[in-house]
Amino acid sequence: MGITWKKVETPEEIAALCAVAERVWHLTYDELLPPGQVEYMVEKFQSPTAVKSQMAEEGYQYYLALEGDAAGGFVGFAPRYQGQDEVFLSKVYLTPEFRGRGLVREALALAEAAARQEGLCGIRLTVNKHNTHAYEVYRHYGFETTESVTTDIGQGYVMDDYIMVKHL
Repeated sequence: MGITWKKVETPEEIAALCAVAERVWHLTYDELLPPGQVEYMVEKFQSPTAVKSQMAEEGYQYYLALEGDAAGGFVGFAPRYQGQDEVFLSKVYLTPEFRGRGLVREALALAEAAARQEGLCGIRLTVNKHNTHAYEVYRHYGFETTESVTTDIGQGYVMDDYIMVKHL
C-alpha cells in the first residue's frame, strides 16, 4: 500500500497530526533541547488548539502522510505568512517507519506547488542549529542559509535556528 497525502480538515485529522508531532518531536529534540522544552513546544505549537488557530488565523495548510488509515508524517506551511512574498514551511515531520520513502521530496513539492499557485518567489523555513540531519536534507533540496536567529518562545526557552530559503 502506498503513501497518500491528505489535507487536514477534521478534528480527527488534527488529532492524528498532533499525535505524530508529539512522537517525532520527542525522538528528534529530547537530546537537543533542555528538559521540559519539548513538552512546552508541543503544547505551544502542535496541540489541537494551536493547530486549529494556525489554520484559522495564520493561513496554515497541513497535510498528513497516510498509509491506509495510519498517519506517519505531516507537512505544514503558510503562504504569505506574516505578509511575506514566500511560503513559510513550518514543519516536515516523519515517523521512523515513514522515513527513507521519498516523502520529504513530496512534502516540499506540496509547499512549492502552493507557492507557485500563489505567485510567490520562494520558501522560507527555520531549522534547529543542532538538527544537522534536517539541515543537510534542506541543503540537498536547494535551501540556502540566510540568517542565524535565537527566538524567545517563553517560559525561559529559546529556539536557536538557522533561517533557510529556497528561491523558486
